[in-house]
Amino acid sequence: MNLIVPLITVQNFAGIVSLIGAIVVLSVVLFLISSASSYEDKHEVKEKVYKARKRYFIGLASVAVILFFSSLQFLPYPKNQTTPADKIVTVVAMQWTWKMGEGVSTLSPHDFVGTNEITLPANKSIQFVVSSMDVNHNFAIYNSKGDLVAQTQAMPEYENQLYYTFPEPGEYAILCLEYCGMPHGFMTGKIHIN
Repeated sequence: MNLIVPLITVQNFAGIVSLIGAIVVLSVVLFLISSASSYEDKHEVKEKVYKARKRYFIGLASVAVILFFSSLQFLPYPKNQTTPADKIVTVVAMQWTWKMGEGVSTLSPHDFVGTNEITLPANKSIQFVVSSMDVNHNFAIYNSKGDLVAQTQAMPEYENQLYYTFPEPGEYAILCLEYCGMPHGFMTGKIHIN
């Protein structure tokens, strides 16, 4: 299976599953049309359709449950964070900037003082404690290639925990993915990894 997995992308897998689903639905529709066109008694046709519908539902539900549980292993998130992080960073979002600082802040989001740039080490577990001063924001970290590597919601009066280990030195951009007003596109920050 390890040889097949790299050849099948998520998009290809979704396309194959959609095609199989469409074929199953088409088969059921054709069966219903063919059974309805015969001169059987309406009661017999009704029973046949209900049996087919029940089998179709059970089969479809079984396939959905199997696919759901078998696909959980491919999620890009760590199974659980049992070891403490090497560094903790407090992040407070506000319209239209980020405030970041090392350590856990005991101050309220309004009183917290930080900057929109921070320097962190590579290959160390970083715990981001993310909250918001005003409205919902989304703390999204992008690598130098423009790939989204980690993200979490920044919400008022709530702290979200985001764990991430930066694999290599470089510049990482922080963007807000939750529309928060006209200057939303300018709500950026930087993480320097060395």
